[in-house]
Amino acid sequence: MIRFAFKKGLRFVEEGRRTWTLLKRLVTGKIQLEDEQGEVRNVEMGELHQQWLDGKLTIDEASLSASSNVFYLATPRDLNTYDQRNQDLAKYRHDYLSRLANRPGGFVFTPKKLKPILAEIARELGHEKPPAVSTVYRWWCRYRVTKCVTKLTDGRLNAGRKKNDAAYTLFEECLYEVYLTEQKDQGKAVIEALENKVKRANHDLTEERHIKMPSPATIYRWLKGLQQQIVQRARLGKKAAEKEFRAALKKLKVTRILERIEIDHTPLDLIIVDKTTWLPLGRPWLTLAIDRYSRMIMGFYISFHAPSSFSILQCLKRAILPKDKWLARFPDIKESWPARGIPEMIACDNGMDLHADAFEEICREMGIQILYTPAGHPYLKGAIERMFRTINQGLIHHMPGTVFSNVHERGDYPSEDIACIDLETLMHLLTKWIVEVYHRTPHRGMGMSPLARWAEGEQKTIIELPAYPQHLDVLVGIPTTRTLFHYGIEFDCLRYNSTELQLLRERVGGTPEVSLKCYEDDVGYIHVYDNVMKEYIRVPAVDAEYANGVSRYMHLLIRQYTKKKYGQEWTEAQILESKREIQAIVTDALTDKKMGTRKKAAVIQMLDSEDVLNDEDALSRAQQSVSDMGQAPEMLDPGLDDELPDFGTSQRTGTED
Repeated sequence: MIRFAFKKGLRFVEEGRRTWTLLKRLVTGKIQLEDEQGEVRNVEMGELHQQWLDGKLTIDEASLSASSNVFYLATPRDLNTYDQRNQDLAKYRHDYLSRLANRPGGFVFTPKKLKPILAEIARELGHEKPPAVSTVYRWWCRYRVTKCVTKLTDGRLNAGRKKNDAAYTLFEECLYEVYLTEQKDQGKAVIEALENKVKRANHDLTEERHIKMPSPATIYRWLKGLQQQIVQRARLGKKAAEKEFRAALKKLKVTRILERIEIDHTPLDLIIVDKTTWLPLGRPWLTLAIDRYSRMIMGFYISFHAPSSFSILQCLKRAILPKDKWLARFPDIKESWPARGIPEMIACDNGMDLHADAFEEICREMGIQILYTPAGHPYLKGAIERMFRTINQGLIHHMPGTVFSNVHERGDYPSEDIACIDLETLMHLLTKWIVEVYHRTPHRGMGMSPLARWAEGEQKTIIELPAYPQHLDVLVGIPTTRTLFHYGIEFDCLRYNSTELQLLRERVGGTPEVSLKCYEDDVGYIHVYDNVMKEYIRVPAVDAEYANGVSRYMHLLIRQYTKKKYGQEWTEAQILESKREIQAIVTDALTDKKMGTRKKAAVIQMLDSEDVLNDEDALSRAQQSVSDMGQAPEMLDPGLDDELPDFGTSQRTGTED
């Protein structure tokens, strides 16, 4: 069976001669058609249906194609949708027509022969008087093409109020001039505009042809009957209209753990302090990964720098690897965190940072499919968006120094004055809340806790991990290429060389171009791919005294400072001096009066959660911080919306040595 849908570009052939092309649906619900000569015609959808059913309009099959511009594809109303009087009338007429059609010889059109047949049918049906021959013939003309019983209803009963066509045409003009604009004028403006149009139109008409001005009630009824999706699109904009009228037609179906991981960024509603000066640094960014099936948090990454591919890659690395080493930093956390494994798909925003070569390469390397959700549609990855709210309401808003979600919630709360959570403490508390509270709290949508759902999913899913964990450290690097010389590789004004690198050059010969990985957090080394041995080799910077532990951003600042101070050429001693001066400037910036300056200094120093997880001394400091903060968070009630106990606060008036 050939199917069609009312969509832009659909063509109708009128009685085999004239072709009409469907252009668009108007705000009044009418369909706009255009013929080959450019004549435009606006028709009601019901009228279009009727002409199609009657065979006056046929579908041009060449115009049928898959399209997203579908208006709708609906089944015409059946007899049960009519009132009882119309149903009885249609059944009465259908009884006569069906008996006539089923008689030997079929339908008789001769009035002389048809009259006695109708009388006989009336006796069979128990009717006192049969219908007239001409009446039955009219019934048959309406019924014979479609064989649809609804064609036998009384059209006069469905006519409704008689519409003032001339006034309604002027009303349509007022809609586009006054109502469907960004000014968002109300119905009163439409009434005033229509009054002016009616007066101008009547000025040139005789009194008997004057257009009657509709009542305000009629105009408001017309406005109410408009296609509201088109109205809101014109008045509020396309994005706002799509958001308001989006339809939750079906729930996203995932059948196993690691089938779909959602990743996104958000600024935390918390002001972090510097662990040395105890001065506020500002709000950090949280990058989070969550398993859509179990709602288990796979991993997270916290930093002060703006979201980038580096943030995503660090979060992805932590999501894939087991969390045993992570939890070992916080021995007071007694529960397990079993989330780990390479996901099948990652759903993320369509931002430029997520289209970076490094992110796409690591996903391609591990066989992970990337699903980019359209910009401005956060509900397409609703699990991660809801998780951000849960973290804020369940933990962050109960910490000293929270900024809440909006000004009304904050009130006169002095966030900066009582902020006392440093990055190490935040890492400890967030990890503890995730493992001991969130993962163990029943989720309303699943009927069980994320931990229980994950354990259930583990029984039917094979969890895959990288064969070489250190390979992840290489994969999260930024890919590029450079030429290999006898002095090594030069990259960002730094030279990298080693015995293994020169052995590679000896095997290949000449000055080959090699693939390498560099890293945002440390310019002290790179990884170079050995295409003979099929492995990466770690190559340190020649000037290790300068490069080790320096972030790429800090390195670029030092280069710019050195170039400005010493010109195009400088010595190793001069660049080391520049490094000390820049580090001193950054350290001083951490004590600046402006929090924005202090936050920039934190960005330059690459303060992030990886510092805590890789710092051997962080364990004791985090333990002591949690001990000072009070008891551990309690379990949440189902729904993840219970309040946690208030944390104790202390205001610092000075710094300690």
